Amino acid sequence: MRALITHCEGLEELRVSECTDFNDDCLGMLAAPLTETEEALQEPERLLRDTEKIEVVPWRPLARLKSLDLGHPHLAMSSATATRVIRALGSQLRVLNLSGFKDIDDNFLLLGLAPHSEHLQELSLAECNSISVEAMTQFFAQGADATMGRGLVRLSLNRCYLLTDAVLHAVVRHSCCSLRSLDLNSVDDFMTEQGLLALAGGALQIEGEEVASSVVKGCPYLEDIDLSWVRCTTDSVLEKVLEACGRLEKVMVYGCPEVSIFAPTRPGLSYVGRVCDTL
Repeated sequence: MRALITHCEGLEELRVSECTDFNDDCLGMLAAPLTETEEALQEPERLLRDTEKIEVVPWRPLARLKSLDLGHPHLAMSSATATRVIRALGSQLRVLNLSGFKDIDDNFLLLGLAPHSEHLQELSLAECNSISVEAMTQFFAQGADATMGRGLVRLSLNRCYLLTDAVLHAVVRHSCCSLRSLDLNSVDDFMTEQGLLALAGGALQIEGEEVASSVVKGCPYLEDIDLSWVRCTTDSVLEKVLEACGRLEKVMVYGCPEVSIFAPTRPGLSYVGRVCDTL
């Protein structure tokens, strides 16, 4: 990592997804060193060579980096280190994959990513279940005001089991005019039909009362969505979603028993994983 950071300053895309030996120290090298230990990790030449004869290149940020894929690390990544990295690089990123970062928390999302995600177009927080529903909702609600219509193009919340209707409404408000791909695979525990109908536009109802701030316009540019194992997905929900999402081409519905052969269809649309198609 030290060699990569100091000698590849023109790097625009970095992918270390599922890298076996990538650890929290490696992650920290993407941000400026804070401690003497980190200084040593950043400068191994000082430990291996005569420092009076060998010039050591100082740490510098990857100023041209636009895409960072850190998905599914084999070792634990601390929320504090991830926050430092995002504060250093987040404002320049267009693509960020943090799938499987099980320890990132509310502070990372609200204090690290939220203020430094103005140019982000693709985001994966799949399996990041240490982030609370309240923080997730706040993140997208704040972003809707900050981005002024420049939302996400691709979003994965795959296996974020605590996801609620309110979060999905906030997502739609945040990225209704830009979202092309949405992965909600397995967000089944607290999601209801009312949440999914945010994709078609409408208002969130809480205890029988309409929440004015939760009125959404739907996702007219959505092209593909993964609703696998979201068991509140039904033919009637899909009918309303398809009416609002005129560009939808692929719907993943593995493990959705209420999606039948009578589910709405149209030219160019395909269902993947529908139970009735395999009988």
